[in-house]
Amino acid sequence: MQATRLKSLFLSISLLIIILNSNFGFSQNLVNDSTILKGLKLAGPGDLQPGTPLMLNPMITPIYNDSLRKINADEFSMLMMTNEYVPEPYIDENKSVKAFVLRKATSEEKEMMAKYLQEGLKESMLTGTQANDFKLTDLKGKKYNLSDFKGKVVLLNFWFVECKPCVMEMPELNDLVKEFKDKDVVFLGIALNDEKALKNFLKKNDFEFKLFPNGSFVIETYGVKSFPTNIIIDQNGMIQFVSSGVGPNNKSNLEREITSLLKN
Repeated sequence: MQATRLKSLFLSISLLIIILNSNFGFSQNLVNDSTILKGLKLAGPGDLQPGTPLMLNPMITPIYNDSLRKINADEFSMLMMTNEYVPEPYIDENKSVKAFVLRKATSEEKEMMAKYLQEGLKESMLTGTQANDFKLTDLKGKKYNLSDFKGKVVLLNFWFVECKPCVMEMPELNDLVKEFKDKDVVFLGIALNDEKALKNFLKKNDFEFKLFPNGSFVIETYGVKSFPTNIIIDQNGMIQFVSSGVGPNNKSNLEREITSLLKN
């Protein structure tokens, strides 16, 4: 039940980014002169750039219900599970998000959330199934099949250069590479971008995974709909864990699953 709740929550967060970048869903009638929101304004179309990571964590950024009462993480999770609310970001003069206020979703937004949630649940159904084999060429021109790594634990990371949350989680993923350096674990980063885009990205960013450009057909094969998505495959080629989006326990969850499989 908890896993389903978290899945729904992260899907709702990902959907919020889509809603913001679609230039609709902004209420113009919420109270702006409340002392709670003093000095802040409701973000409007164009205030937040596409790909801006929105970390909806009540322990870090205050979140208020539609009555402007501050709510905790459990309340926020339960309200988001209903697919009845949209968290609207309030920004300061530097366009940094400083608070969120929930409002009732429109009919159009509810339809989007229901569709997006269903697509995300399809991803979670991968768990316990055989991983589809694929062939890709890495940045050094070497060709690999997924089946080449049978007998080892494989972490697949699906991402693309312009995805801010994808980039945000890279330091933690790099830590996992270091932690399991001498273990039978393989880390594969499958990107939507082409070779040139990845090489330009790596000039300014570190990503210690073995990277593969032009991975859209693999992403489609696995039915990935949100980014980043991490899939852990066991030594027998079975998918044992799927997670989408970023969250405070992302690294620890991946670490736990890999460690558990290594003990088998």
